[in-house]
Amino acid sequence: MAEFFELRTTIEGHERAAELAHGILLAGLATSLDIAEVPNPATHHDAAAWQLTLITTQRQVPILEQHIRETGADIIDCTPVSHDIDHYPDWLTDGQS
Repeated sequence: MAEFFELRTTIEGHERAAELAHGILLAGLATSLDIAEVPNPATHHDAAAWQLTLITTQRQVPILEQHIRETGADIIDCTPVSHDIDHYPDWLTDGQS
């Protein structure tokens, strides 16, 4: 079984996205967080949509999912991390030993 999971969620509005990210980090629910603006699925709204990609431990997944749902955001995807997250890409280590 995987030790780490990648979880993706989308939320409307930069303030709501910032509050969600800040709350997740303060609670220690993710080891990594990436946030990026994405096309808004609700095109009738003016607010931008933001996708948060989080890496968390297996134990934290249910707590993190609950925290996200409480903000009104939707869980898009939750998948096990099947690669070594500490492994450097080949292009970075090429020729360096």
